[in-house]
Amino acid sequence: MLRPCLMIPPISSWTVALRGVPSWFSPPALGFFFLTTLFSLAPLAGFAQETRIRVAYSAMSGSMAWVWAAKEGGYFDQQGLKVDLIYIGGTAQLFQSMLAGEIDFGIGGGPSIINANVQRRSIVTIAGTLNRMIMKIMAAPQIKTAADIRGKRISITRYGTSTDFAARLFLRSWGLSPEKDSVILQVGSVPNVLASLQSGTSQAGALSPPAHLQAEKMGFSELMDLSKGDIYYPFTYVAVSAAFLEKNRSLIRPFLAASVEGIRRFKTDKAFAKKLVAKYLRIADDKVLEETHQLFSELFERVPYVKREGLVSLAQILAEKDSKVEAVKVDSIVDDRFVRELETSGFIKNLYPEK
Repeated sequence: MLRPCLMIPPISSWTVALRGVPSWFSPPALGFFFLTTLFSLAPLAGFAQETRIRVAYSAMSGSMAWVWAAKEGGYFDQQGLKVDLIYIGGTAQLFQSMLAGEIDFGIGGGPSIINANVQRRSIVTIAGTLNRMIMKIMAAPQIKTAADIRGKRISITRYGTSTDFAARLFLRSWGLSPEKDSVILQVGSVPNVLASLQSGTSQAGALSPPAHLQAEKMGFSELMDLSKGDIYYPFTYVAVSAAFLEKNRSLIRPFLAASVEGIRRFKTDKAFAKKLVAKYLRIADDKVLEETHQLFSELFERVPYVKREGLVSLAQILAEKDSKVEAVKVDSIVDDRFVRELETSGFIKNLYPEK
């Protein structure tokens, strides 16, 4: 196959007819200058080099749909970031991978951010995409009162996750003790919570949308909706290790810029959003997809600040069991300057033009 090539005549054939031209403008110097310029510009002929980063999320839930939108919508690519998107079940496990240097950006939720910083400042939140407890306690139809749940099992994904905290908050609100009155059963994942309910291994389960709708279809009913009321909770946030933040600050803004574009796309493009949820959660029921989009399109934060109130109240509850938590200073584990920069620069506002 013939390949096009650039033909450069030998320098000996060049002539310079001008008088008074500086010596550095001689034919040999011109040739060297030409070739140096040619090769220095050669990389510009292709695409700009991207930075590869590893991003992990901790739950197979609609609360993670914004990062799927940022990935599938090409917004990370537009920011020069080549993202390897990985699922790691449970925020505690996710943080372990981050501290080991295996994951750059983590998307998790719940009390793990407090627990990870009890000894020292190790994990920092840089954005809060969902600041409400979007969780329901689903149970067998015959369970309606506190007496009915006494001695029964409540399934969660993993200890230390939002499902665990939801189950404990639910039991406390009903005057029950997680240690004495009911068993909190760790089963590993949201699909396993559903399977545990269906098999009768557990009689109640903590589920976030759209999984609670699947539980309804299986015949289970809602005992409590923890999203009701004026309660803030760090349900989904973006976090990095303190070491990563120190060494890679230049990556934070482009990552969050792509993230807020993913949020905007999920909110405003229903067809795209429903395809994402169907793909990642393997849901074909259009009613479930509609309700999932409606819920999260309303609750995802346009300007994703972490609500400090949610972290403070969470730390207070955790301190009831572990006095070491009292040493955690919320302000030291929240870094919202990058979100503030996106807001004050007008970047986020321009994503939502006034009609």
